[in-house]
Amino acid sequence: MEQVISLLVENPLYLVIAVILSIVVLLLFLRKILKLLVIIAAVGILYVAYLYWSGENIPEVVKGIEQVLDRALQKGVEFLKQFADQQ
Repeated sequence: MEQVISLLVENPLYLVIAVILSIVVLLLFLRKILKLLVIIAAVGILYVAYLYWSGENIPEVVKGIEQVLDRALQKGVEFLKQFADQQ
């Protein structure tokens, strides 16, 4: 690992190539995350439309979903805190 770092520091061309590759990988990752968020939003909108069409009480269902997501987020934060404490 130290050899790679010294190679990048000693040769600016390699450093520029590594930075460009890192940016490309980051942008591709963000693009996939954005696609996933768009799909999740579309499914959510279709679900609310289905609830409206079937005559369900939408505010109650949305509150239930918010509660489930809030609990999952809290558990995720607790897990990350425990993980960070172990490191």
